Parts: sequence; structure tokens; C-alpha cells
Amino acid sequence: MSSTKFILGALVGAVIGVQIGILIAPDKGENTRKKITKKSGEYLDEATGKLNSFFEGLTKKVSDVSNEVDKLARKAKSEVDKVTK
Repeated sequence: MSSTKFILGALVGAVIGVQIGILIAPDKGENTRKKITKKSGEYLDEATGKLNSFFEGLTKKVSDVSNEVDKLARKAKSEVDKVTK
């Protein structure tokens, strides 16, 4: 199992656990719905932030690899040019 799937499963489990806890807590239905809406929004914002950070990091790594490949290609071309002259 990949760590991404595990983390996603843990987050989903935590969200479900909190919502079940709110549902069985003695409170008015209107207050309970407000709490669920608020917590759901907070978790969504947190998950969105983590996904954005993940994709920013991934984009940087892809860019770094691309730059390294470009450097190696230029070096290889230079070596080929030296040999063919």
C-alpha cells in the first residue's frame, strides 16, 4: 500500500470519526448541521492546501529533472561535436 493511499485513508477516517462524534453528541439538529458544515469546510481547506503543496513540490521536482536532462543533452551534443570534428 502506498503512503499516499494510507494518508488519504487516515484523513477520510478522521473526518468520518469527527462527524459521527458530532452526530451522536446531544445538541440541536440545526447546531449539529452547522458544526458538520464548518468542520467539513475546515477539512476541505486543509486537504486542498496539502494537495497544492504536494503539486507545487512535484512541479519543482519535474522542472529540476527537466533542467538536468537539458544539461546532459547539451553536454552529450558537445561531446558528439568534438568527436565528429
